[in-house]
Amino acid sequence: MKKIIRMFVLCLAAAVLVSCAAGGSGAETAETVQVDLDLSVLSGTVVYAQVYNMMYDPDPFLGKVIRMSGYYNYFDDQANGVVYHACIIPDATACCAQGIEFVRAGDHAWPDDYPEIGDRIMITGRLEIYEDQGTRYLHLVDAEMVLLEDGENEATP
Repeated sequence: MKKIIRMFVLCLAAAVLVSCAAGGSGAETAETVQVDLDLSVLSGTVVYAQVYNMMYDPDPFLGKVIRMSGYYNYFDDQANGVVYHACIIPDATACCAQGIEFVRAGDHAWPDDYPEIGDRIMITGRLEIYEDQGTRYLHLVDAEMVLLEDGENEATP
């Protein structure tokens, strides 16, 4: 069963990559950043599967510039004095969600320079892994964040 699920995820990932290549995954932002994988133009189900695949097997995606749209959320770890920011992507039925943590480029004060929880955002950043207390986590670094209007889901900010 695990083998079938893994094969399904890999096939879905291949379809996403082909989809991205055909759909302009190399689009440029206003900052002229080359985007390697643009998830913001894909359906909710495909994005959810691709983010799952990135979490399950991150190595092929490390160092790539990824763009995604979703909903802003954060976790304020007061014990350690760290605020973690994330772009949350629900599946098509909104019953499940995957999220990617991001670290914005430049100087941004929290909470003043961040949206409200649940606001739609688009994030573009480079995927990296970091380790904290023996656990590995994925995050997008040097990320640019754009607040989206309702219904907006375009790759160009």
